[in-house]
Amino acid sequence: MKPKIGGSTYCKLDLKSELQNLKRIGYDFAELDLGLPIKPNKKFVISLDETKNILPILVGHLPEIDFKKEEIKRCKKFIKILSERGIKLFVIHLFSRNLPTKNNLRTKIEKLRELTEFARENDCILTLENTEEDAKILKKVFDKIPNLFFCLDIGHANLFAKENRSIDLINNFKDILKHVHVHDNVGGDAEKFDLHLPIGAGRINFIPIFNKLKEIKYSGNITLEIYNPDEEYRKISIYRIKRLL
Repeated sequence: MKPKIGGSTYCKLDLKSELQNLKRIGYDFAELDLGLPIKPNKKFVISLDETKNILPILVGHLPEIDFKKEEIKRCKKFIKILSERGIKLFVIHLFSRNLPTKNNLRTKIEKLRELTEFARENDCILTLENTEEDAKILKKVFDKIPNLFFCLDIGHANLFAKENRSIDLINNFKDILKHVHVHDNVGGDAEKFDLHLPIGAGRINFIPIFNKLKEIKYSGNITLEIYNPDEEYRKISIYRIKRLL
């Protein structure tokens, strides 16, 4: 069975209009971008309940955090609210702007284990998305947290490396691969190059990566993280990805 193709909402835009836009274009589901200004409060709950019949929401993308106590608490609130509405898969980054992984890996593993167990208690799974990390760093995390799963981000795998690392990441983590993010860029070794371009607007060769996903019979879902809300960009992106499946 082919993966469903979803679209990411953009946290700074109205949720209702984002879901309507994705549905109109033909996406199968939505992934919620839970960055600021979205907060796990009553207003957020109301917006979820008011839009529940527009387009299925299957994934919650937790905000980028510096692994502080209050940020972990905020993520737990998001998991609790969304799990009660049938959303069972969550994505989080290891990367954080103010807490470099190199010298803080133990702290991040400890906090990720806490979030992973909280997700399990709520019948959900937490997936860790690659950003700047290679397979060696990610393996240290997965080895310490057996119930943590992997979200492959093909766009991020094209950064901080001479060539796209997606196939290497698939080879290493195919047994725990539960979700895939897709967007384009032109490469680069800094966060500013994480452009989230429409598919085909950058330099990523998606063909061998999708061939690899088919080789391992990947059957999870795929989210297109195209943050420009232009309908034509989103239409072009879903059309090009469907041709690869």
